[in-house]
Amino acid sequence: MDFSKLNLEFANMQTTISKYNKIISSINIKIKENIKNINKYETKIKNTKDKLEKELVHIYVASMKKENEFLDSLIKEAQMDEREKGNIKSV
Repeated sequence: MDFSKLNLEFANMQTTISKYNKIISSINIKIKENIKNINKYETKIKNTKDKLEKELVHIYVASMKKENEFLDSLIKEAQMDEREKGNIKSV
């Protein structure tokens, strides 16, 4: 049996997993930043009297909320894929 090929495959798998974890953590960081900005701009909406500025900030907040929904769906989809792969391995 050639263990060098097995070691190479294992190293490739570890690299792929570390890249995946970095992507997931960067998505989580972006979600947290968006939540912080949403809260900041919602306060700004309440304190602003200019209607045009209020509408622009409202649109910006709505777009950040949609972005968060999309990023959340990506994470949930990735977690579902992990669970399905785990179920296949255990069967």
